[in-house]
Amino acid sequence: MAESEIKDVVAKDLSSTPFACSSFTKLSGGTANFIYRGVLSQPLPDGTSTIIAKHAEDYLASNADFKLSAERCRVEEFALHALDGMHSVTTTNEASVSGPGPGSSKDGQKYQITVKTPKLFHFSRPTFTLVMEDLPSAVDLKTFMRTPGVAGSISREWTLSIGRTLGAWLRSFHFWVSDPAQEGVATRFAGFTDMRDLKFTINYDGILNKIDVYPEILGESREVFEKVREAAKGELEGDGEMIGAIHGDFWSGNVLIPKTALDEPLPVTPLFITDWELAQRGSRALDLGQMIAELYMLKHFKDIDAGVWVIEGFAKGYKDITEDIAFRTIIHVGVHFIFWGSTIPGWGTEEQVRDLVKLGRDLITKAWERERAWFRGSVWEVLFRA
Repeated sequence: MAESEIKDVVAKDLSSTPFACSSFTKLSGGTANFIYRGVLSQPLPDGTSTIIAKHAEDYLASNADFKLSAERCRVEEFALHALDGMHSVTTTNEASVSGPGPGSSKDGQKYQITVKTPKLFHFSRPTFTLVMEDLPSAVDLKTFMRTPGVAGSISREWTLSIGRTLGAWLRSFHFWVSDPAQEGVATRFAGFTDMRDLKFTINYDGILNKIDVYPEILGESREVFEKVREAAKGELEGDGEMIGAIHGDFWSGNVLIPKTALDEPLPVTPLFITDWELAQRGSRALDLGQMIAELYMLKHFKDIDAGVWVIEGFAKGYKDITEDIAFRTIIHVGVHFIFWGSTIPGWGTEEQVRDLVKLGRDLITKAWERERAWFRGSVWEVLFRA
């Protein structure tokens, strides 16, 4: 179906609802789905004048040859409905309204950061279209950090505050959904196995496949990689302190931040956690590791210090990270480096990619052997101090 036809389908579908729109603008960044900002023909009673419409087909929006069931959006529908019962998390650089308390300000400004999930207004099952709360003029955090001029203008303290609040929110979510009161939610997450299995295959079969691509770098690590894969496979149906309901695709590309923060950090900054189609039951270290890996790649490929600052705040915000979780998180960071860092085009030079693959190998092997001393003095040490 042509994209113009898809937009017409969405517009017609919503025309008889309170979410009928006078116009739709396609938003960039939609890899799996078609995403539009709609201007409501009639504002909602609370004054809301714009919405986000997210439409799924049985293939990727970015690649029609990659088939993927449109039923995936029903996972997100359930997750957003469920998370409407979870409080947002707000921190400042002086005190915490919810979650752990960050440190004091060093630049004389007070920053308040709020993290939440967007509210789901409506879901059309016949067309697989979600209508949700809009964060006006938003970009994803990865794009924000890569915008020319931003990295050199935002303060370390403000960036740490962003990381702390993201970490506090993730911890709050992990523990909220593990509470007995949310048993029904956790059970539903455990039933979302299709995308869980796909995520496992891409990542943990993926690193074994990469040995043939980089034999001189990864060849001697095959035995460890096979053990890591088997351990990760065991987590799919396992139990323990690390296992529970997770976001499943928690990275900087799924965190929205207002564009207005590109000019100068706002005293109050809202962040939205989006894209819940991979919600599942798994190791909490997967959420931690994917976010940390993507943030570190900003530093590795683009020399953006803010990526490392967010990692520092993120680990401190999540806090009380056990040694087991720290090592498991680092293993997943290494897996992400080897597979995604060498797969996504346009990040950096071939030499940078090879260096990242080497680092991924070292992180996996050293964390698997639990060589804590190897991580001293590096950015990864923050996980053992959080």
